[in-house]
Amino acid sequence: MNNFFKDLDFPPDFLYQMLSLIVSFILIHSIYLLFIEPAAAAQALEAIRLNKAPERTLSIILRDFEQETCLILMFWALSIIFIKWKRVSEDLEIIRENDFLSSEQEIDANTAIQIKEEIASREDLGILSKVYSTVLSSFLRNKALDSVAEAMNYTCEKEGERMESELSMIRYLIWAIPSIGFIGTVRGIGEALSQAHIAVEGNIAGMTASLGVAFNSTFVALVVSIFLMYFLHQLQLSQDRLVLELNDRCNDNLLPKLRL
Repeated sequence: MNNFFKDLDFPPDFLYQMLSLIVSFILIHSIYLLFIEPAAAAQALEAIRLNKAPERTLSIILRDFEQETCLILMFWALSIIFIKWKRVSEDLEIIRENDFLSSEQEIDANTAIQIKEEIASREDLGILSKVYSTVLSSFLRNKALDSVAEAMNYTCEKEGERMESELSMIRYLIWAIPSIGFIGTVRGIGEALSQAHIAVEGNIAGMTASLGVAFNSTFVALVVSIFLMYFLHQLQLSQDRLVLELNDRCNDNLLPKLRL
């Protein structure tokens, strides 16, 4: 069984994402069952009794399954953003605090081999170990500082592109949430039109409730999307800062010490 799951070759974050989705669903659905749906049902019954539209309270705005789905996806996206932000913060801390190269140390071929072995034996250097190893490998292979600088810049750029590509799931969720809101809009308008003949007879409660579904679902979806976009941009800012600090560390702490 273990070999079966290994052969599937899941992405590293797959298990975390699935668990966070399950937790988000359980949390939001529990809140709906315990608080939102009972309150919304009571207010809807009172509105029907008085033959008027229900007041736009929080429970009425959030009561439909499109809004619930948007909130589930919001918490799922936030959990993914949090774990990626945490990893970026850890890498930034490693870059700022790990200075295992002596300030006066000059690095020739023999020293470069020793440093590579030391880096390979340590598991606490994170992204720093990958870039340092690439720079030292280029130095040992090419014996040209220009080539080493190019290898460093290329590696930093590739790390930035890798982190950027890992945000694709978050971008998909931010795109999907407004789409779900528009589905609620179409559903609500369709239900409202199907009850137009009842509204003509004087009973407007059903039609107004359906129009409420249409507008509330879009409203919630757009607010959630704006909220998530802010955190996504903050995460991208942290990733850009990580790449810049990584580049600066190599330029200031490694490249000037290389000696042919």
